[in-house]
Amino acid sequence: MRPPVSLIRRFRQPGGLSIVLVVGLMATVGPGADKKPPEAILKPLLRETPKPNYGVAVPARVSGHVLLGSDGATPGAKGVSITDGYSVVKTDHRGRFSIVPNPSAVFLYVTRPSGYDVVGDWYKSLAAEVNFTLKPAAKTENEFSFIHVTDTHVSQNRRSLVGLSRFVTEVNALEPGPRFVVNSGDLLNLNKALLNSPAAGHADFRSYVGIMNHLAMPHYNVAGDHTDSSYRLADFPRGDHRCAKALYWEYLGPHFFSFEYGKIHFVSVDFGYHLGRRQIVVKGKPLEYPTNRVQPMHLKWLADDMARRTHGTHVITTAEADLEDHCPGFLQMARRYDIRFQLTGDIHVVSHKARTVPYRAGGALAGCWWNPRTNQLCPDLSPQGYVVYRVTGERLEHFYKGLGQRVAILTHRVGAACRGQLKIQAHLVQPRSGERLEISTNGKDWQKMQEVGRPFYRALFTASLDSTTLPDGLVNLSVRNPADGEVRSRVVVVANGRDAAPVQADGLLEFAIDPPTSWTTQRAPAGKVEVLFNGTVVGVLQPGLRKAYSFPVSASRIRRANTLSFRFAGPGDGMILGSPTFKIGKTVLRDTRDKALRLVKAAHWGAASVDWGGFIAGDVAPPDETPFHRRQNVFCFVFSDSK
Repeated sequence: MRPPVSLIRRFRQPGGLSIVLVVGLMATVGPGADKKPPEAILKPLLRETPKPNYGVAVPARVSGHVLLGSDGATPGAKGVSITDGYSVVKTDHRGRFSIVPNPSAVFLYVTRPSGYDVVGDWYKSLAAEVNFTLKPAAKTENEFSFIHVTDTHVSQNRRSLVGLSRFVTEVNALEPGPRFVVNSGDLLNLNKALLNSPAAGHADFRSYVGIMNHLAMPHYNVAGDHTDSSYRLADFPRGDHRCAKALYWEYLGPHFFSFEYGKIHFVSVDFGYHLGRRQIVVKGKPLEYPTNRVQPMHLKWLADDMARRTHGTHVITTAEADLEDHCPGFLQMARRYDIRFQLTGDIHVVSHKARTVPYRAGGALAGCWWNPRTNQLCPDLSPQGYVVYRVTGERLEHFYKGLGQRVAILTHRVGAACRGQLKIQAHLVQPRSGERLEISTNGKDWQKMQEVGRPFYRALFTASLDSTTLPDGLVNLSVRNPADGEVRSRVVVVANGRDAAPVQADGLLEFAIDPPTSWTTQRAPAGKVEVLFNGTVVGVLQPGLRKAYSFPVSASRIRRANTLSFRFAGPGDGMILGSPTFKIGKTVLRDTRDKALRLVKAAHWGAASVDWGGFIAGDVAPPDETPFHRRQNVFCFVFSDSK
């Protein structure tokens, strides 16, 4: 679910090497961080790219060759897909092709086939004759890695340029090097209603492309609705399906395209169109916003492209969001053309959904550049960052990497309820000789973690902790790399139920099922649900009812650290509830994670956003996780010095 369109995003510098504490979450990096000089912005590296032939009639037919360069010989490449973005043809046994371009076509381009690289430009301006050259790829494609980044939101604000520069530098330093980078949308931070000037669009594109061109590998991009521009609106006005794409063409080429690598046929889908059909009132003024639905001419191209993929490949799509919601007939396409996975973005959270065609939303590199109060966090408390994938044959593995972070805690989310023996997992990215990780619950006594594996790009460490040796309440769990001083921390809740509450009075548990909001999906439980406070039933939710509930809790059941959970009568049931509270007199307690989420949401979208949405409890699918819906089945209410 997208945030309200009336909120205009502004950028905030990522990262930084200082202590960050948001209720229930802390991340620190290294001593002496405040003394470090400001990070550099990579000098823009701009290249001449093919441009559309504006005002020139599209040729009636385009013919040409796809040549295969090898040891000086240039035989033709058979069976290579050539497209104008509307239809697709294959080269014959001599590498020849002929295509009748659509009158709306802008470029002619080639789909990179597995095992080959394109020599020079993979897309070219339309002409009566267009030729391409391929060469055998230097490396095998049976096993490789790639990067999925999304929501870079680059503007002229220095902080966004520093963050993108850091990303490029980090990716280039990975060993072995990833083969390519895909960005699934919102490359820039232009206004969705095309209110920015063409000059502003040019400046932002030069910044984005100029920094990304420092990558040691190709980068492929989905435009996204914050990347559309007002450039050449006279040539492509609202109502024309090409509206707002001209600037993207000039810097990055076609906005619908495919390429192959190993056994995967990647397809980039840009579903935002400025058709003049969607009017939204912002501050009393009606504005035209994109229609987020793939249009018929591109549905045809998708079918043509995937039908002509190389035999033995399956499809992964890259788009701003789940194409099941934005592409008519997508599930039928998936069954026919073997679409197995989707790389998505837009919602700024790290989320996986096992739908008919699963997708993974890759967080956001921006996090929230524009507001320092988010402490470089996404609205699900993930750090700003990106996803690293490894492909082995048809197997896909991944991990999420925080920007500027090598250390990550993998278990026990912020505010998680911990009891008894705990197994803590963490990883160290690109470990150097002799490096190890240590763990502490007080920031003083550090215990060595045990290295248990070396998955791709990382060393994996574990440690066992006995939570019964700790008092009930908030505990700051920290993992550090002593070699460079990097520390990653998060607050969890020890809830063994031993320590008495500091007050002796009855309490009141309150929450609403399916709280009213215009930004989130509604869901009440289908069957009866028992409400458990510290493991004891204190009430029952009735099937199908959307209402506010209030349950008294006797003083004898209240502890220093308390848990709320739910027991559903039937399998696969679930619900959406608002932020639960536990009240004793004038004291109001909220779940530890909920408090942290509310702070970050407010920094992203304003104070009103803290009550948008809530939590998904149970085993229900969908709805999906979003910035306003987080999955959580156990909530903790803790008495501490800071309420």
